Amino acid sequence: MDMWSIMKRGFMYRPERDCVIFGEQRVTYREYEKRLNKLVNMLYGLGLHKGDRVSVLSENSMTAAEAMIGIEKGGMVWAPLNFRHVPAEHVYHLNNAGSRAVIMQQQFAEGIASVRGELETVEHLIVDGEGAGGMHSYEDLMGKASDKATAVAIDEDDPVALMYTSGTTGKAKGVLHTHKSFGALANFAAIELGIQDSDVVIYVAPINHGAGILLPPHLMMGVPNILIAHLDVDYILDVIQKEKVTTMWLAPTIIYFLLAYPNRANFDLSSLRSLPYSSAPIAVEKLKEALDTFGSVFAQAYGLVECPVISMLSRDDHVVGGSEEQTRRLGSAGREIIYTKVRVVDDGGNELPAGEMGEIIVNSPLVMKEYWRDPEATAQALRGGWLYTGDVGYLDDGGYLFIADRLKDMIITGGYNVYPKEVENVIFKHEAVFEAAVIGVPDETWGESVKAFVALKPGMQATEEEIIALCKDNLASYKKPKSVEFVDALPKNLAGKILKTELRAPYWEGRERQV
Repeated sequence: MDMWSIMKRGFMYRPERDCVIFGEQRVTYREYEKRLNKLVNMLYGLGLHKGDRVSVLSENSMTAAEAMIGIEKGGMVWAPLNFRHVPAEHVYHLNNAGSRAVIMQQQFAEGIASVRGELETVEHLIVDGEGAGGMHSYEDLMGKASDKATAVAIDEDDPVALMYTSGTTGKAKGVLHTHKSFGALANFAAIELGIQDSDVVIYVAPINHGAGILLPPHLMMGVPNILIAHLDVDYILDVIQKEKVTTMWLAPTIIYFLLAYPNRANFDLSSLRSLPYSSAPIAVEKLKEALDTFGSVFAQAYGLVECPVISMLSRDDHVVGGSEEQTRRLGSAGREIIYTKVRVVDDGGNELPAGEMGEIIVNSPLVMKEYWRDPEATAQALRGGWLYTGDVGYLDDGGYLFIADRLKDMIITGGYNVYPKEVENVIFKHEAVFEAAVIGVPDETWGESVKAFVALKPGMQATEEEIIALCKDNLASYKKPKSVEFVDALPKNLAGKILKTELRAPYWEGRERQV
C-alpha cells in the first residue's frame, strides 16, 4: 500500500471541498490533484526517476505542501531541508542525500546559489518565484506539465521520505522512511486522533518538521488544511475563528504563547476540539492552566524522527482536579499507540519491571527503515526488531511511560533538536577557547535553552557576545547558546571525559524530568 492509495480517498469523496488554504490562496481537492499530477510530470520531464531524492526548502506555503505530497505520489523521496539552517548546513544534507533537485522559495535562492559549486548531485534548482541565474521557475515548469496522472508502480517497502536528525558526533543522520511506515502513521493519526469529516486543521508549526505528519491523514479524510507561515498570534486566532478550525498540532512553546496572549478572549475559539502537542514536555502546572483555558482538547504525542509517534497521552487522560494518580500521569508521555509495543530495558536489553528506569525501546511499523548510508548506526539503533531510542524512562503499573532523561547528548528547544557536539565544534573555532561544553537548561518558554561553558586559553580573552555571534554565523539561530559562562576548567572524570552531569545538576535539581 503506497501513500497515494491511502490519501486518494479524500480526493475521490470530496473533490469540490477546499483542500489547502494559504493566505488568500485556496484550492479544492480536484484542483490540488491536478497540481500534484503536474508536479510529478514536471519532475519526470526533467529526467528524474522513481526513488530519486528531491529536497524542499520552504516555510509553510502552497508550494511546500504540493511538493511534499507530489514527490510521494510520484514514487520519489521527499527530503525536506530545515529553512532555519544556513547554506553550509544545506550543503551537507543535499550531498549526503544525493538529491537531484531542490524546490525552494525565492527567499532562499540567493543562499543556495552561494554554495552551488559545492553541491555534488543537484542538477535542478527550482524556485517558487523568479527563475534567474540558471534556476528554473516553478510555475513556468508547472505550466508546461500535463495534469494527467502518471502511473508509478510503488511497493510498500519503497522509500518515501528522508528526514535528517542530528547525531551526537555533530553530523546529521538521514532517517529513511518507507510507504509502509508513513502509511501506518497516517492510519494511526486517523484512528487515535479521531479525525472527522467535519474537521478543519491548521498548521502553525512547519510541515517540513513534525507538523507534516498530519497532512496525509487529513487529506485521506478530505478535510481543509490551512497553512500558516509565521507565528502571528492575532492572525492565527482570527483564522481559527473565521474558518471554524477544529484541530491544531502544537509545540508546547506555541501553547505558552497562546496562554500569555492578552487578546485571546476577543476571539471565538469554541470550534477547537483537538489540540495534539509534541516535540517537548509541558510542565504539569502549565498543562493544568492550558486545560482550564481551552478545555479537554489536548493530546500529547511522544516520538522521534526514527519513529514519529510512540505513545500518546489521550484527551481522556488530560484530567484536571482528578485523583492523585490522574494528576501524576499528566507528567507522563501516555501509553503505547496502536500497532506499537514499548518496553524499558537494562544495559543488556533485558526488560525491566514497572517503576524501574532504563532505556526505552519500541517495536512498531512506524519505525524507520534505516539510517541513510550508515549501516553501523542502523545496527546500533535497530536490534532484534526493536528501535533503541536513547531515551531513559520507566513504565508504571498502568503502562504509562515516564521519560526521565536521554542517553543521547541532545537538547530540545522550542521543538527543535540541538546536539551539543555540533555547537561545541563551532565554539572551538574561536582562537581563545581552550575547552567547551554545551548543555540544555530549563526554559519556561522553550522547554530547554542552550547554555555553553567555556574555559579560555591562558592569557587570552573572549566575551559572551563573541561566542554567541560566532555560533549565529555558523549555525541555525535556534542552535546558538542563549548564555555563556566562563570557567577556569570543566569537570572531568579520571579518563579526562567532561562530566556534563555535574554541569547540568544545579539547573535540573528537584525536577522529576531531566529534559
